[in-house]
Amino acid sequence: MFVVSFSRAQVLINEYSAANFDSYLDNYNEYEDWIELYNSSSNSIDLNGWYLSDRASNPVKWSFTSSFIIPANGVAVIFCSSRDEIIGNNAHTNFKLTQTKNNEKIILSDPAGTIVDSVDLIPNLTSHSRGRETNGSINWSVFTTPTPSANNFNAQLEYSEKPSFSQAAGYYTGSVNVSITTNDPNATVYYTTNGDQPTINSSVYSSPITITTTSVLKAISVSSLANVPASFTEYATYFINDNHTIPILSISGDSVDVLIEDGVQNIGSWWNGTPHEPYGTVEWFNAQGVLIDKGTGDFNKHGNDSWAYDQRGFDYVMRDQFGYNYALKDDLFYTKDRDEYQRVIVKAAANDNYPASFGGSGAHIRDAYIQHLSQISDLRMDERSSSNCILYMNGRYWGVYEIREKVDDHDFTDHYYNQEKDSIQFLKTWGGTWVEYGGPQAQTDWDNLKNYILSNPMNNGANYTTVKSQFNTGSLIDYFLLNSYVVCADWLNWNTAWWRGMAQTGEKKKWRYTLWDMDNTFDHGTNYTGIPTQSVNADPCDPSSLNDPGGQGHIPIWNALITNEDFFDDYLNRWQDLANGHLSCANMIDVLDSMINVIDPEMPAQIARWGGSYSTWQQNVQDLRNFINQRCSTMNVGFVPCYQPAISGPYDVTVEILGQGEVEMSNNNFINDANTPWNDQRFGGVKLPFEVKSGNFQNWDVIPSGVYTYDPNVDTLVLDLQGDVTVIANFIAPIPTKDIVFNTSPGGTNTSLNVNGNNIVNFPHTETFLLNDTVDINANIDPLYSFLSWVSDSNYLNSGTSSINNSFYVLYNDTITLNIFELPTISAFISGNDTICENSKSNAEINFSFNGVAPHTFTYSINGDIQPSITTMNPFYFIPTKIEGVYDLVSYFDANEQGNVSGQAIVTIKPAPTASFTVSPDTITNLNLTTQLYDQSSGYITSRIWDFGDNSPNQYDLNPTHSYSDSNSVYQISLIVEDENGCRDTSSKYLWYQEESWIYIPNAFTPDLDGINDRFCISYGGIRENTFVFNLYNKNSELIFSTNDISSLECSSTSISGWNGKDLNGNKVPMGVYIYELYYQDVNGWKYNKTNSLLIVR
Repeated sequence: MFVVSFSRAQVLINEYSAANFDSYLDNYNEYEDWIELYNSSSNSIDLNGWYLSDRASNPVKWSFTSSFIIPANGVAVIFCSSRDEIIGNNAHTNFKLTQTKNNEKIILSDPAGTIVDSVDLIPNLTSHSRGRETNGSINWSVFTTPTPSANNFNAQLEYSEKPSFSQAAGYYTGSVNVSITTNDPNATVYYTTNGDQPTINSSVYSSPITITTTSVLKAISVSSLANVPASFTEYATYFINDNHTIPILSISGDSVDVLIEDGVQNIGSWWNGTPHEPYGTVEWFNAQGVLIDKGTGDFNKHGNDSWAYDQRGFDYVMRDQFGYNYALKDDLFYTKDRDEYQRVIVKAAANDNYPASFGGSGAHIRDAYIQHLSQISDLRMDERSSSNCILYMNGRYWGVYEIREKVDDHDFTDHYYNQEKDSIQFLKTWGGTWVEYGGPQAQTDWDNLKNYILSNPMNNGANYTTVKSQFNTGSLIDYFLLNSYVVCADWLNWNTAWWRGMAQTGEKKKWRYTLWDMDNTFDHGTNYTGIPTQSVNADPCDPSSLNDPGGQGHIPIWNALITNEDFFDDYLNRWQDLANGHLSCANMIDVLDSMINVIDPEMPAQIARWGGSYSTWQQNVQDLRNFINQRCSTMNVGFVPCYQPAISGPYDVTVEILGQGEVEMSNNNFINDANTPWNDQRFGGVKLPFEVKSGNFQNWDVIPSGVYTYDPNVDTLVLDLQGDVTVIANFIAPIPTKDIVFNTSPGGTNTSLNVNGNNIVNFPHTETFLLNDTVDINANIDPLYSFLSWVSDSNYLNSGTSSINNSFYVLYNDTITLNIFELPTISAFISGNDTICENSKSNAEINFSFNGVAPHTFTYSINGDIQPSITTMNPFYFIPTKIEGVYDLVSYFDANEQGNVSGQAIVTIKPAPTASFTVSPDTITNLNLTTQLYDQSSGYITSRIWDFGDNSPNQYDLNPTHSYSDSNSVYQISLIVEDENGCRDTSSKYLWYQEESWIYIPNAFTPDLDGINDRFCISYGGIRENTFVFNLYNKNSELIFSTNDISSLECSSTSISGWNGKDLNGNKVPMGVYIYELYYQDVNGWKYNKTNSLLIVR
């Protein structure tokens, strides 16, 4: 059991970043997510045995399994890389952080499993972090410059609020007017309409924007407050007078067009410069123009020969680190159950592009068609799933594209096969060969397998078994069959990839092939591989004549394995399984036409944008159809010349089922009593297997008889065809069965039936029994109902119709109905749907009502936990509560019987903000009546009200300054904050007023009646005037002037006060230096004696 500790922990989560795209490297030189912990104690702490997690449902997801020290008053960083290791001072969890899923937390637990700190994961912009304002502070802030492994400093406030658009992205006719709003009163909105990222140099929003052509509108909010970072970007594509029949991908960014339109793939040297991988946004719309999903990420080059075309392809990677989205979320491909894609390929048919490829001969379909055909044929390879779309770039129409699933990526292997990045070996050949995953060991392991195959006879069963333990030979067969069938001229030394998984808990642990680019097929494109011919008459065994294109041994391995009888038989049977099914002429043309029909309505716009003619494209498609139709025939008849005298035929095979049963012939050819007879063609010289899959099998008959040797009574059969053959599988007729339907009347009650020990709760319910079976039935009747009778349409009930426990013999199909009747009913009802804030002084209310006879006794549950029963004499009852959750009635009894319960109540507790602020200074004086207030509140604050305690108007700013005009001894300042849920909190502080005394006495004056400085004047404040004494002496210590009226020495522009320079006798005092004594008390009674000199100048 895990509990949350609310005491102040010594180890705290101090800072984190799930946006670490390019700012902080780990010990593997990777930019991984990270968490910083802070030790607030004066002693170092070893985290051995502590836990970190990103899931509240599993707070002990990752453990520190060895010593990991956080120094006293220091910090330590843990990387969230999923490597699951601790090496020295480098710790890596077994999970990553995903900031844009909005459901992750960071949880720190001590060795006892007690949660000592946790924080919700909130998105940041690229390479920013979130952390405590200073080490260990209770206030969390944004850091635009993260401080991992260092003290937290230069904290920022929350980002300015992201702008909102008044109109949704999508289709519009004529034009659309878009208003942009933000609730940040200190923000200025900047926007662009050309797909560029807005900056402070972009247009300033001041009034609604009228969009008349398809455009991408982007906007940011920039606060006037220096410590408020600029907002996230809002963006939307508005399609004006543009409508489509297939989905739309809108991409935009500052230099996306430089990559895709201009073809600039590197920055610097064309070959060796830094890859040009611009950042940008994507929006995915369905064919109706409704936005499905969007996000931000980076684009990079895809394609080689096709990179010379105007419609360039690209890879797109959604970056969670950018703070918007972690994946493109949609069912992009109907052939897959996956609905999240971080990486996708987007290409315009590549080397089959129309009109760009090979002199305008492209059909704009080949690669996607072959990969899709392989996929629906269940070939034993991994294919790039495909879906057609229209591409817009920075608001400009860019034509018919395909969005493709990326196979050579660990997201793919992880999702489908539970093989993660660090547990796969993935090799790729394109001109040269390199290791995509698995390091040098991947190439070593492949070379070892290749060398074993080539140095040991494969017609040896033991050797072949060893190979099959590491190599998916079925994948090799399918890979060679498909490439031979489509006459691929760009494989082996190009566009070849193969891999295997290494995690024992995952799938696909044998080497297998993936499909890459399949454009140069069906007599289209350049013969890069050097196959003997690209014509429709290419022999199926042509690959065997190649030497070793690519140097990775695929052809030598093939030629070695084909010497094994089992491999050879699997190869030829696999071909005929496919040739008579998925790769038949009819099916291949149907699949092609279905895919052409998808893009056909969009091709006129494609051609209008990029050239060519619709008729030429249609002819190119027809040429492809013609090739396929011819290829189906030539491929099949080509096998016998290739492998004579080992094989013969092909021969007609007929399979018949007599009786009820099912047989599998070869691989996945199922023949049963519903589709018999089955007609096929097969080669002689190859083992053709048959196996009974279901039914009461009796024996085989093979016609003609006397040709084959076999055991007719065994449920498996293997033939080496000598000519046309008919195989008959005989099945013994099954024992007759009868269907019995069980029902209740009336329905919809909590009644169940026990039928031969099986409990039935859903009605009507049908079961099948053998003729003459005995069936026992009894009823468990809803407490609100009672037994009436049984009814049988056909079978005799052994105990009659009036006995609740009964039985019958199965002689006929039948419906057995249990008749029940409703007892007089009483009921109780629960209701309520209150939402309160967690700091609310009021309670939520749960209401109960009853229609029975008092007293009413009921029990209810909170989140499934049953509470003590309550008895009341009133027909209505309510419970005040502050417990969040679902309230259900469990039972109800009145004075006479048990009643029905219905209804439900829900109590929602919203988290409340915490109001907090500081006052600086917290004491004002008569010298300074102004103070500054700083809002330190936590939570998602949407509004605030400041009451300064002096009857002045309230203010609503974040950090207001206020000046007081009167002089009370103390003011009570209050702050009321409200969050997005409407929850409030109040905090108050006292501001003290203190009087300060001061006096200003000049050190000289000139009583010469020139109108300037003629009188001796003083200024003062905070003095008890009745304590004032001023005496002036000459150098002989003779008193020449004295006063105890301080106001007589205070001068102003309207008075003639001040000493005029005459002594006590009215005589002018000579020029010279005099000494004065001064005495007074300030307002607090403190006494002051001062002596100083005064210069009189005449």
